[in-house]
Formats: sequence, C-alpha cells, structure tokens
Amino acid sequence: MKYIIIVGCSRTGRALAEELSGKENVVIIDKSLKNLDFLREDFNGKKIWADALDVATLEKAGIKEADALFLLTGNDNLNLVVGKVAKRKYQTKKVVLQVNDAMKKKIFGEEGLTIINKTYLLGEVLKKCI
Repeated sequence: MKYIIIVGCSRTGRALAEELSGKENVVIIDKSLKNLDFLREDFNGKKIWADALDVATLEKAGIKEADALFLLTGNDNLNLVVGKVAKRKYQTKKVVLQVNDAMKKKIFGEEGLTIINKTYLLGEVLKKCI
C-alpha cells in the first residue's frame, strides 16, 4: 500500500481521496471542516482539518513517509509553495499539483513538480474527439 496525502477536499480532492482510500493509505487535509464533512461515509482515510501551509500540519499528516502528495486546492500559489516544501525539505517522491492558471503551468513545471492543468487536459481530450 502506498501512503498518499491530498491537500484540498473540494470536488477533485474528495473524488480522488474516496477512490484511493479503498486501496491505499490516504490522508486528506483541508482548512474547511465543511469540505471534509462531504467525504462519503465509506472513506476510511484520515481527515485533518488544518492549513497545509503550516509545516506542523504536513508533519502530522506524515509527509516524511508519504509516497505521493497531491495539491488540489484552488490556490495555485499555495499549491506551489507546499509542493516546493515537500520536494525540498522532505524529499517527497511524487508531488502533483493542480494549476488553474495555464500561464503558470510552464513556470511551475520548471520546479520539478508534476503539474496538472484541467483546461489543458480537457483541450487535449477534445482534440482527440475530432
């Protein structure tokens, strides 16, 4: 089993956490208790109600043991900062972050992080439908 931390419990983070929690060890962090309450009852991972910008929160989540960190908040800059901390300070093996601003995709990619941009991905899928 892999140890996965997800930051951001909105639709994307919640869907990923619910899907993975049946197969992997999952921790999800969100600073909104309401968002965490939306997780299905069968979610068997750990929920942390806190701000991921706090290093103590990341350590409580088990960042030192994490195989992967997914940063799925709606805040591109928060995703980048936490991603850099995970890579540089904790040497997290896999750091994947959502970037909403397509212009930032290239800049963030130069940091050695895996960048996901929904608009770009949707465009690629739609082009394949032609």
